[in-house]
Amino acid sequence: MMFPKDRTLYANLNTSFTSFDALIADLKERKLTGYIEITAPAYTGTLLLSEGEVVNAQELSGDKRTVGPEAARGVMERAAQKDGVINVYSAFPDVVLLLHRLMDSRPLYRDLTSAFTSLDRLISKLRSDGLTGYVEVHIGENEGAGIIYLAGGEPVESVFSSGGQMTNGQEALNAIVSTVNTSGGTFNVFVEAGEGATAGAGAAPPAKPQEDFRAELLAFWDDVISITESTVDGFAKPGRFLMAFREVLVSRAVTYPFLDPFAAEFSYAGGHISFDHPLPDDFNKALGDCLSDAVSKLAFQFKRADLETRVRSRLDGISEKHAAIIDRFGLRDDVQEFVA
Repeated sequence: MMFPKDRTLYANLNTSFTSFDALIADLKERKLTGYIEITAPAYTGTLLLSEGEVVNAQELSGDKRTVGPEAARGVMERAAQKDGVINVYSAFPDVVLLLHRLMDSRPLYRDLTSAFTSLDRLISKLRSDGLTGYVEVHIGENEGAGIIYLAGGEPVESVFSSGGQMTNGQEALNAIVSTVNTSGGTFNVFVEAGEGATAGAGAAPPAKPQEDFRAELLAFWDDVISITESTVDGFAKPGRFLMAFREVLVSRAVTYPFLDPFAAEFSYAGGHISFDHPLPDDFNKALGDCLSDAVSKLAFQFKRADLETRVRSRLDGISEKHAAIIDRFGLRDDVQEFVA
């Protein structure tokens, strides 16, 4: 997998002279969303970060590829050795989330060639199948390589490497298609692990207790989020809260996958939540965390130190209106933490 980068934070740091622990602490303080890349002869290790936390990793050593916790440990160990190079890049939260989901993908098609199927036709098929995964493209006789990431069948990001140069985005996708049409290529298609799998037979699992109070819980959160939205938008143009809230949902979806916009399970618009699946155990904590992050982010952007206090004040009536559901699920303390 090749990783698309937004911008470079640190370039060509030598592992012999860099405290990796201090670097990790710095990026955690910055709440970086992006990558740390360690390169050495015949080795590349990548740590995937969301909001400063390592959420996944990949190691490429010779022909061997390792992902997950084992890879993270390997990258940490290699960073403590001599003669390696460290680069740190930022990336967009939705891209990092998608890469996290696809890190442990499984092969769907291997060694397809442009002699038998065009890249355009292949992408069209994957679009109609609604595939979430990626296409590896190897062009001609070592003329370059590319990768096209798809979510729900739609290409959402691309990377193209040729002649020592790397490009991202639409420019990369155009270059991949154009170069394949000119020089030919081979394609490998990988799909998100578990995609298309069917649930095992047997009795349905018992309903979670909170599912019995679904309507009351969603009404509670509708009120909390809509009150916060109206308070925030009173300081700015309408839609400012919703934009920030959606950005936070993307960044938090690594921890709470049901918030993933690509999965299209959760949405909030017009003062109401839409969620068609059973409520996860961490549903309440997830929304509390996201709301807190969004308000804190907006308070910083607006330079309004009183924004959190104003939102909290507007939420005073929530405890009384929704007392029964708050007591049943222990949400009383959380009400104060939404904007803490």
